[in-house]
Amino acid sequence: MKLFNFLRVRNYLISGLLIGSVLFSGLMAPIVTEAAIIVTGSGPVEDNTSTTHYEDHHEDDSHNSLNHISTSASHPLCHGDSCHIIYPTTTRPHIAYTTTTTTHPICHTTYNCNTSTWQCVEAICGTGQYSSYSDCIANCKAPTPTRYACNTNTWQCYQTSSGPYTSLSNCQANCQPPITRYSCNTNTWQCYQTPSGQYTSLSSCESCCQPPITRYSCNTNTWQCVVDNFGPYTSLSTCESQCQPPITRYSCNTNTWQCYQDASGPYTSYSNCLNACQQIIPSLSVSCYASPSSAQINQTITFYSNVSGGIGNYSYYWSGVASGYNSYYQRSFTSPGTYTAYLTVYDSQGRSASTSCNAYINGGSQCTNPPTINLWADKYILRQGETTYLRWTSSYTNYCVASNGWSGTKSTSGIETVSPTANTTYTLTCYGYGSCGSTSQSIAIYTTSPGTNLNLTKLGRNLSGGSRIYSKVIQVVPGDIIEFHLTISAGSNADIHNVVIKDPLPATLIYKPGTTKVDGITQADTLTTTGLSLGTIYRATSKTITFQASTSAYSPTYLSQTNTAEATADNQNKVTDSATISYGLVAGAATVKTGAGSSLLVSLIISLILSFVIWYYLKFNPNGRLVLAKIESKTRDAYLAYSRYQIAHQNTK
Repeated sequence: MKLFNFLRVRNYLISGLLIGSVLFSGLMAPIVTEAAIIVTGSGPVEDNTSTTHYEDHHEDDSHNSLNHISTSASHPLCHGDSCHIIYPTTTRPHIAYTTTTTTHPICHTTYNCNTSTWQCVEAICGTGQYSSYSDCIANCKAPTPTRYACNTNTWQCYQTSSGPYTSLSNCQANCQPPITRYSCNTNTWQCYQTPSGQYTSLSSCESCCQPPITRYSCNTNTWQCVVDNFGPYTSLSTCESQCQPPITRYSCNTNTWQCYQDASGPYTSYSNCLNACQQIIPSLSVSCYASPSSAQINQTITFYSNVSGGIGNYSYYWSGVASGYNSYYQRSFTSPGTYTAYLTVYDSQGRSASTSCNAYINGGSQCTNPPTINLWADKYILRQGETTYLRWTSSYTNYCVASNGWSGTKSTSGIETVSPTANTTYTLTCYGYGSCGSTSQSIAIYTTSPGTNLNLTKLGRNLSGGSRIYSKVIQVVPGDIIEFHLTISAGSNADIHNVVIKDPLPATLIYKPGTTKVDGITQADTLTTTGLSLGTIYRATSKTITFQASTSAYSPTYLSQTNTAEATADNQNKVTDSATISYGLVAGAATVKTGAGSSLLVSLIISLILSFVIWYYLKFNPNGRLVLAKIESKTRDAYLAYSRYQIAHQNTK
């Protein structure tokens, strides 16, 4: 509280000192300056040559009265035409004033000339240059500007008071020698000189002074050429060669196999499109062979089928010494001789093809070195017109004979070029020495049409079985490794862009990571899931895709499944192709015996497993125990009813 009071008192003291200082300064100001001048009038005007008398009133010390003092001053202050001067005394501390009014010429109105606007303006207190407004107006004029003229002899500008140009630059811009001008005579198509000509040089006139060119345009209603000043053609022949009605073009819809109008279609007539727009169905080709083709009594022989072409899944029908509906048939013979098996195969469209094959049974001792053969091709998918090599080797053979797609006697090993125009099967049969019989092998070569925009072919082979041959049917057992071979090609019509191929696998096949290759280069593992992008396939070229998959260890025995691949591209219909995986047969395992014994063992195992499952359900599962209790209750009720029936029946006797 004391501190607060002290601060408040201190603030009051400071404020009082400031106010006192201001008052003291105001009181002392007249004494320090020794004079106070009161000015009346419109403004001060000085004249050092005039003298005016003033009366100084000051206070008498003893009588408090005013004394009149006469003095002179040289600085009058003006108000209109009167000068009022107030002058303080210097001999007394009190201020007395003397006022005198006079009329003086210096206070009259004067004028000055504003050299920026060249207007007359009133000066302050007679300081103007002109004593009257009329004098100022007469003299306040802008100076006459410098003018220029053009010398038409030298074409130079010179200064003159009567020149037409007010600046040198304007004069120089206009002071130019005249330009010789030219015009075109549209009668003679010659140029001539004229002051008002259109052209400023003879060359520019001559380049433009040409007779007009007759131009033509095409009338798209009549498809005739007509004269048109703005037409695009400068000659009639050029116009007529271009003025043709548009050609209606057609394309083939490979889904419906119908022709439709298409501005960029490959066919220029509807009939040509119809002739080409036919569903290309590979012909069904069937062959079979016995392995071993020469065997002993009671030795198991397997009759194999080899099928290509057609559409969809195949149905097999064996007859002769073979029977059944699988892709192969196994049996043995109890007596020597030649045995023939007949095979007919149907595709999903009902098309059929038939073939036959022989097995030779020797009556003597078993052949020590039966013949073997290995036939393969460099390429299994060709474009029409392409060629490939067929290669073969054999062991313990005397000679070989070609059939189906080729013919004639062949050496026991060799190489030969083929150029099929359609899907073709090539069969080679090699004969052993003595009574060892023969062995056969077939391969199929697939072709694609060059006129097809997008084409896909899928084949496969059993790597675990040592097969070199790619085919439509791959015979495997659980655990085998399959290599699939896909070829996708572009027709000769155009390049195909943004090609994507996809090959989803069935549940019985397991993709092997890191095995997908395009033309031998490893690719990402997306082919069997989201698909693999191939980019652009240029016209009349193809790309080859290979990958591997293993068969599931739990695959059902003798199960056949179809694996379908598909390919898409910009402005193309989706194309597909399939290969069939046939379970239950191993190449080279023809002596494996199957039959009633195996079936009985399988049935016994299945029955035991089923019995155990039912017992476990009824014994330990609550729902099963409830079922068992209901069965027991029903059984007991039935037994009691039967007992009552017997008692009642005995009483009636």
